[in-house]
Amino acid sequence: MRQTSKQYSKQNLKPSMQVIGGDKKVMKKSLSLLVAAAMTISTASVAFADATAPATTDLTAQQKFDALKAQGVLSGFPDGSAGLDKEMTRAEFAKVLTKLAQLEENAKAAKIYTDVPATHWAAGFIGASTEAKLLNGLGANKFGPSGKVTVEQIAKVADLFAGVEPLKDATVAGKTSAWATGYVAAAIKAGLLPELPTYTTNATRGQLVEVAYDLASAVVKVASTKVVDATHIEVTFSDGGVAKKELTTALVNGVATKVTVEYQGKSYEVEVKLEAVAATSASQTGAKKVTVKFNQAVSATDKAALTYELKSGLTTFPVTAKFADDNMSAVLSAAYLPAGDFKLTVKGSEAISLKIEAEAAKKVDITATTLQLADGQDLGVKVFNQFGEAMNTAAQITSFNVTKGKALVGTTSLDLLTGANAAVATSLNDVISVTAIYPAAGLSVNKQLKVINGSVATSIKLGTVQPLTGDTRVSVGKTGYVLPLTMVDANGQAVTLPKTTAVNKINFATNIVNYAGLTFYVSDTSIIKDFWVDANGVVTFDTVKNAANNASGTVYITVTNGATGASATTSVVVNDLPAVKTLSLSNPSSVVVQNEPVVLPFTATDSYDAAIAPKDLSLNTPGHVVTFTAFGKPATVVKNAKGELVFTPDTAGSTTLYVYVNGIPQANSISLNVQDPKFYTAVNGTHDVATTYEVGASNTFDASKITLVDNYGRVTDLTGGVTITSDSPGVVTTTGGKLTAVGTGSATITVKSNLPVDATHNSNKAITDLTFTVNVVASSDIKTYAIDTIGTLYGNIDSTKVIAATDGHQKAVTLVGKTASGTTVALKSNIPTFVTSTDESVLKLEASGKSVYGVKAGKSTVAAYFNGTKVAEQEVTVSEDAPIVKSVSFDADEYTGTIVAPATTVNVPVTATVKDQYGVKIAAPFQIISGDSTVATVAAANSLNVTGIKKGQSTTLTYVTSNGTTDTAVIVIN
Repeated sequence: MRQTSKQYSKQNLKPSMQVIGGDKKVMKKSLSLLVAAAMTISTASVAFADATAPATTDLTAQQKFDALKAQGVLSGFPDGSAGLDKEMTRAEFAKVLTKLAQLEENAKAAKIYTDVPATHWAAGFIGASTEAKLLNGLGANKFGPSGKVTVEQIAKVADLFAGVEPLKDATVAGKTSAWATGYVAAAIKAGLLPELPTYTTNATRGQLVEVAYDLASAVVKVASTKVVDATHIEVTFSDGGVAKKELTTALVNGVATKVTVEYQGKSYEVEVKLEAVAATSASQTGAKKVTVKFNQAVSATDKAALTYELKSGLTTFPVTAKFADDNMSAVLSAAYLPAGDFKLTVKGSEAISLKIEAEAAKKVDITATTLQLADGQDLGVKVFNQFGEAMNTAAQITSFNVTKGKALVGTTSLDLLTGANAAVATSLNDVISVTAIYPAAGLSVNKQLKVINGSVATSIKLGTVQPLTGDTRVSVGKTGYVLPLTMVDANGQAVTLPKTTAVNKINFATNIVNYAGLTFYVSDTSIIKDFWVDANGVVTFDTVKNAANNASGTVYITVTNGATGASATTSVVVNDLPAVKTLSLSNPSSVVVQNEPVVLPFTATDSYDAAIAPKDLSLNTPGHVVTFTAFGKPATVVKNAKGELVFTPDTAGSTTLYVYVNGIPQANSISLNVQDPKFYTAVNGTHDVATTYEVGASNTFDASKITLVDNYGRVTDLTGGVTITSDSPGVVTTTGGKLTAVGTGSATITVKSNLPVDATHNSNKAITDLTFTVNVVASSDIKTYAIDTIGTLYGNIDSTKVIAATDGHQKAVTLVGKTASGTTVALKSNIPTFVTSTDESVLKLEASGKSVYGVKAGKSTVAAYFNGTKVAEQEVTVSEDAPIVKSVSFDADEYTGTIVAPATTVNVPVTATVKDQYGVKIAAPFQIISGDSTVATVAAANSLNVTGIKKGQSTTLTYVTSNGTTDTAVIVIN
């Protein structure tokens, strides 16, 4: 009930209700339950379901009663009246509180009162309000349901309900009981009660209506909930606010979970459910495009897991997905889509049926609006299909100079000044009639195009030049800045400039150049000296960077039309390239050893106080040269292609590595304890080498299978020569880079490194040899066999794919032997005589009979036979989940290209390995993205050819597959 000028008459009634007392902590706990329940009351329905209803401050008590009655909070008397002037009983008050808070009726809780029988109409309400600690009894197990409620008692409950704390040491003009003064004062201040002569009198139903209506209307409620992903939700409230919460326990698909959210100091309990991502509909939206919609925004994780199978009959049409900005839908693009009935299956969703229409021409248009008095004028003739896409088909075009009365030669473009049309002598303001016809669909269009140039512009505007994408400022030595030039003629028609070429670019040998009827002025040609215009009339320029890096400053650009007097000017602030201002080192994470490169972690800021990314760090920018010292002399620290700082100390001992920028020492130097040079102490071990063999079996064993350990405990692959000997050549031989079992028994194998001994450290002159024992058993000692793990295979009975001998989804069946004690034995021949599958409709044998491949989802048992006897079997699972990209990796961390004069670029082939969820190498649509297109570019999608452009520079390459899986590498251009 808001404060108004409304006067309240004095009521001479006796108080008879007790409100909550006792511990304030209990009160607050009860209040949180009450408020949380009250959140569900709809403001729209409680206040004004009718949009034509008056504002809340103008409602009468009767209208407020009607609104509360519609919500079931209040009820009238049998005669239909509201009884607003009547007093309120404790039982009626219990009902109002229960309904207002939307508590569940609880008659059992009222059993504590001897004067509230189970048959009492308000027993459920009295029990609920008691359990919520909104009301309590009168003592002696009495509630007094027919007793009356005072105004000050309503004040206390209203304060609790609204979360208003009582005011200590407050005074009230009207009469109050001692206990109630703070509650009444707080209710008045909050606008829940007006100022009255007394608050000890019994309240009327009308007064309760005022308070109840204000409480219900003022409460902030949960308007909606949104599950962002398994660990994030967003709750929107009735006041427009949004609370975001990260869950400590992830939601489970399909399981309703209650979550408590804090908002404006209060707790709200909401119920949320994570629905599995599912495709809900699909429709054709282009000649080769299908748009699929989802039931929710798709997260990056779900995108990576989704697969799409678009089929017509038995034919599958591969697609690539591109999600909309809201991630609620994705456009699936195919190389070809014939007309017909299709089914789209998105992983985790029911198949969706859709129809594909054949592409049909629906419109032919001439998109050019004017022609420039120049050669190469594009008429912009295009044929559009039913989806509004330009088709790859040509229309028949004729052009006629109406002013000169002569036909023009040309199809999609016209040379108006030279060539076959030179004799027409086209002039400014001539009218060219262009007709385009597409006979196959009976389509035609005609437009009259006026020949213009910049001299017809009556309005010229120059906008602000914006930094390049990813930059924060316009800088020297950059290419492709756009000059926002817009022009219109007297009729409001846009005027564009003709395309420039390398020959006729707008080159500022002096400050002023005339082009296409306009005069261009540049105040400083040492900063900007050339402009280009593309086929769409977009004007671009580059900024200059000279050897001293001082081609910076403010340059003014003016474009003027002398014929109409139109003119515009803009200024461009061109900044020096960001250079190192501060650089701080951190201690390396590995041991620092003399003559070995070590990576130094660092942070740096530039001359604009912005953080410098490792790839952008330059140690030798004029005016910002970074140098280092260690051991009292200059230290060489270089930046590698990954953007890391690398230091190779040439001295052992303790030192401090200092950093200087232009000779100024930086705050964070680091202390290093450089260890003596490493030396190898022992041949460390082997890998991929068996230790038990069948007679006649062999194993490749050379330096690639051997590792060394140095004096710092670091294990590395063996470099250099190695000598391998057997003490029992009658058991195992070590020739030809192999261990070969020639007879039963045991042999000690000794591996000796041929690296030179360490002359400095006398106690470790020789590298300790590695010795290990190899056992050889007779074929008769092999008691059982086992099939090497095959794993899950891919198969799809509806696929048109033929699995050939070279297909990676086919798996060879190989064996290992087992002795009686269970020791695994490398076999002389691990290929079984033949193989069987218990269900060839699931798992089929390849033509050789030694390999298997999947056909459809299911399980089948593979059995391996030797000489007609089954020696081993293994159950194999086949999945119909279509292969998707699971992992991708460049085959090298760094690629290098060298530009050899007179060439200006170099082609650098890169390679990458892509594997699916079955561990098989696959081909998948991809794009390689260059971190800096001024250093290296990639010609097109699905291309592994990278073109290096800028010498002495490096950048990152990112391999991105169609499902968003990525890997990065570095490319260096020398």
